[in-house]
Amino acid sequence: MRWQSFAVYAVLVIAWAAFGVWQYRSCVRERQLIEETLHQQSHSVMAALVGGMQSHRRLGRFLELQLQGMLEELVKSPDVIAVSILSGPEKAILSAGAVEQLDLRSGLPPGDRWTSAGFQLIEPFVLQPPEAGSEMGGGGRGGGGGRGYGLRWRTDAAGEDSVLGKGGRFFAALLLDRTRADQLNRRSVWSHVFVTGAGGLVLLCLALVWRAGVRVLEAQGRAGLLELEARHLRELSQAAAGLAHETRNPLGLIRGWTQRLLEDETDDPGRAEHARAVMEECDRVTARINQFLAFARPCALAIGPVAADRIVAELGMILQPDLEAKRLTLAMEGASSAKPIQADRELLRQALFNLIQNAVAFAPEGDTITISVVEEPGGRCRLEVADRGPGVPPESVPSLFTPYHTTRPGGTGLGLAIVRRIASAHGWEAAYRPGSGGGAVFSLQGIHV
Repeated sequence: MRWQSFAVYAVLVIAWAAFGVWQYRSCVRERQLIEETLHQQSHSVMAALVGGMQSHRRLGRFLELQLQGMLEELVKSPDVIAVSILSGPEKAILSAGAVEQLDLRSGLPPGDRWTSAGFQLIEPFVLQPPEAGSEMGGGGRGGGGGRGYGLRWRTDAAGEDSVLGKGGRFFAALLLDRTRADQLNRRSVWSHVFVTGAGGLVLLCLALVWRAGVRVLEAQGRAGLLELEARHLRELSQAAAGLAHETRNPLGLIRGWTQRLLEDETDDPGRAEHARAVMEECDRVTARINQFLAFARPCALAIGPVAADRIVAELGMILQPDLEAKRLTLAMEGASSAKPIQADRELLRQALFNLIQNAVAFAPEGDTITISVVEEPGGRCRLEVADRGPGVPPESVPSLFTPYHTTRPGGTGLGLAIVRRIASAHGWEAAYRPGSGGGAVFSLQGIHV
């Protein structure tokens, strides 16, 4: 499942990257279209300007007056910042608008380019001088029978004070406002960034929905397995109850008849010893069956406030013979100031009994077994049972709390398994850790107070 999740996430990331590349190319195309529009606009204006000068070149000294008015009208357009007619670098003949924003520092290279002030276009053109003796037109009256009138251009119309009237090679510089183009470019960039981000959010939502769907399917699968396990445990409990019933009845009969043989006054010491051995084995089998039933039986909880120190005191009285046999002391820490524990009293008593019984089996003679109540954040606490025995071998730690695994001589292997089952029924956790000064510390964690 992990590699499938990685594959799905990789596909989504690749899809988002491809979508981002597409948006980037679209943004570049839009930018090119905006720049091309400004490019065509500048060349159209320049063509009109140069064409106007070409058509009015025969006005001679009046050409400059005519062109100056045309330039003044041209810069009144909101898109034109400045326009200038030059005969060479920094040799302006006619100008209009904010001419100081024209960038002419690098000479007059023909072509267009972007400057900080706007879009600048410089284009060279040639004005031919007026031809001498050229006529503007002629005609006559009455089919040519009358007097004819005609206009002839004077060669002296191009006075010496008219630079343009003399003709020659000139340059036209045009500066268009780039503000609107920059705004359109910024809007295009932000719109594509927004669309790319929105696409990423959509893909992220799809990933989250897919992940949620996978988790729902996994949860459904786990629920089905848990239901099967619960059904198996119920059937196991019923089978165990039947097995115990079918086994305890014959054991009871065997024990009864053995006891009658033991009470017989016949002077046969061997028969009495054999009868005692049979009774002890019957009692041992009965104890094992009772432990198995305690493990297999479903836990029916009756939650209520429980004082941990009272339960420990009761267990101390029950285990007093075992404690006195090894001169052990049972000590309680932190219980007097702790709040009552929310638990099933009988099940908590059974769990503590199993843990203390294990501690008694491994604690060295004359030592102390400590039961502690440790407060945790969030209104919880932890119950610990610590001894200073040899502790649990590292290789045996993973198998703790599993049925029929024991490191205690004569143990059944069900004591810690019952502890974990009781803890799971309450929503707690049964845990083990080595003691700081040696020995073992078994605990019930996550207990509500």
